[in-house]
Amino acid sequence: MTRRSLRSTVVSAARTAVASAAILAAFAIVGCSEAPAEAPKPAERPAVDVALAPVERSPWPRTVEVVGTIFGEDETRISAKVAGRILAIRADLGDRVGGSAVLAEIDPVDYQLELTRRRNALSEALSKIGLAELPRGEFDVNRVPTVERARYQSENAKSRFERAKRLFEQKPPLISEQDFADLQTAYDVAMRDADVARLEAQSNLAAAQSRQSDLKVAEQALADTQIRAPALADRRTYAVAQRSVSVGEYVSAGTAAYRLVLDHTVKFRGALPERVAGALKTGQNVTLQIAGQDEPATGTVTRISPAIDVSTRTFEIEATFDNAAGRLRPGAFVRGVVTVGDDADVAVVPQTAVTTYAGMSRVYSVKDGKAVEHPVTARATRGDMVALNEKIDGVQAVVVRGGDKLTGGVPVKETAATPPATQPSP
Repeated sequence: MTRRSLRSTVVSAARTAVASAAILAAFAIVGCSEAPAEAPKPAERPAVDVALAPVERSPWPRTVEVVGTIFGEDETRISAKVAGRILAIRADLGDRVGGSAVLAEIDPVDYQLELTRRRNALSEALSKIGLAELPRGEFDVNRVPTVERARYQSENAKSRFERAKRLFEQKPPLISEQDFADLQTAYDVAMRDADVARLEAQSNLAAAQSRQSDLKVAEQALADTQIRAPALADRRTYAVAQRSVSVGEYVSAGTAAYRLVLDHTVKFRGALPERVAGALKTGQNVTLQIAGQDEPATGTVTRISPAIDVSTRTFEIEATFDNAAGRLRPGAFVRGVVTVGDDADVAVVPQTAVTTYAGMSRVYSVKDGKAVEHPVTARATRGDMVALNEKIDGVQAVVVRGGDKLTGGVPVKETAATPPATQPSP
């Protein structure tokens, strides 16, 4: 290519570039002269139809949660009083038995034989004093035949001695001195024999009384071969909570055989925080929620520990519950609430006013046509009403229909107020 041709090509390219720049500048000027386009406005959210109900202000019990254990009114462990082999089982787990009922029997043969031996020993002791049975109350040993015989002999010897004395004192004596001395000696011996007879009678009587005690021990041992429930003064019954022996098993005296529970009335024991100690009194209500049952059990505080546990900063209470229906089982771990006082001005709303999402509860009121959100926590329910821990001051009515569609600031359209389904009562 010649130099002249190259220069023509460069000049032509430059002119093309200048023309293109001019065209772009013109477009830019035209674009700047036009008005900017407006952004689209978002559509307004339609108002949510809601129904309102008034907020009630009423007294409400102040409660504190409690956990604890159920105990029977009385619980007893029955042990064998004598050793032996279990002959029969008369009561088993879950049975109900009355007072003094036979629970189990121990083989009585050995104890029957021992009773017979003790009875014979008593008869032998009684025969030594000439009695068929021991007298009741105070007994005069002079009535024992051997003592009476010795007494008669001593009286006879005394009479003979006194006659001989009168004869011997005659002048001259009508009996010899030797005869008189023999009669005097016989009298002294007879008196000593009477004393000895009384002592022997007292000793034999004491021995017979000892044999009588041995006989009673043997009778009691034979009776104890029947393992019995404790006696009851009324017609209540024990529940057999545990049986620990079996037929054919050899048991020693003191071996645990049964565990019985008196559960017509039960006791609840639980611990409360120290902060409510000043407000709690006997007679206040305790409500327990029973697993698997809709209706709670209601009792009253009967005992309050006077001491605070320094390790837990709690104190123990005991409440009594009527358990005639058998709803409360001794040994059960239960939860409940204890009434410790009353609050005078508590906000109470229908249950339908409370909406819960992600574990947070709230109620809505309406102000200037928009929903206002109020976070709340429920303190208790009664019927269709819920008592709130928050006072929500200034709120006269809350949303009871449509609240599940609301958030704070959403427009609402109110309908006629709906009265609460049930009115709370303090």
